[in-house]
Amino acid sequence: MQFKVAVVQFDIQQFAPEENLRKAERFIQAAVAAQAQIIVFPEDFVTGPLSGNKTYVDYERRYVKHFQQLARQYNIDLVPGSVIEGDTNGWFNTSYYIDKTGAIRGRYQKVNLWLPERSYITPGNEVAVFTTDFGRVGLIICWDLMFPELFRAMVRQDVEIVICPSYWCFEDAGEGIKYEANSEVKLVNALCVARAFENELILVYANAGGSLNVEGMEENLIGRSQVTVPFKGALTMLNHNSEAMFVQEVDTSILQDAALSYEIRKDLLKQRERPA
Repeated sequence: MQFKVAVVQFDIQQFAPEENLRKAERFIQAAVAAQAQIIVFPEDFVTGPLSGNKTYVDYERRYVKHFQQLARQYNIDLVPGSVIEGDTNGWFNTSYYIDKTGAIRGRYQKVNLWLPERSYITPGNEVAVFTTDFGRVGLIICWDLMFPELFRAMVRQDVEIVICPSYWCFEDAGEGIKYEANSEVKLVNALCVARAFENELILVYANAGGSLNVEGMEENLIGRSQVTVPFKGALTMLNHNSEAMFVQEVDTSILQDAALSYEIRKDLLKQRERPA
């Protein structure tokens, strides 16, 4: 199957959801004009990182409802990055897959939290893999990309396309910056390619762009949004951290050839069937 996916490297305005939502709609309009069938936004792009600020926690699911309406209005499948949603169990970093009718096909709560999130976000505990018009899709968020076990769990549910909204910064390297200023760029590029190859899947990685001042500390996003597949690696990659959108055509038939060539999924199935 062939389809076109629009990937938005969004420059977030911190704690300015109305402004970010207006700009998101303009990107949706541009994606539709380019005949994209899916559009993907970055993690935290509606509000910016909350850093524990409860003012912007969404208890009413107002943001997902807003994007359901936009998906119907513009007739496009939509992954609206992630938002922090709250309920009686805590705050969750949550991503959705909304189809063009406005129906929610999948919902995912981030399992592997980045270090600063752990003080105020509750981790999820479930894999999200579901059926769409374009195949079996799985959702992850940012730091989840580091954990191969999560991908293996999705593969066991026959995932074909993994979509990863992200908010990944140069500063995330911490002490590693003194060894290599572009450490996180190298890390993300390596992970995006490796995950596609080692799991025989298509990976859509949508990172934020630009920079933000959060609690008096400037964070510089690495950008590098990309779509990767087996054999080819990155089909398209934004080799910068400026705001931009690209539309990439993807053919899922490449996954069948990867499965024939590498037999990774076949081997995983054998491992699952072996007695303990």
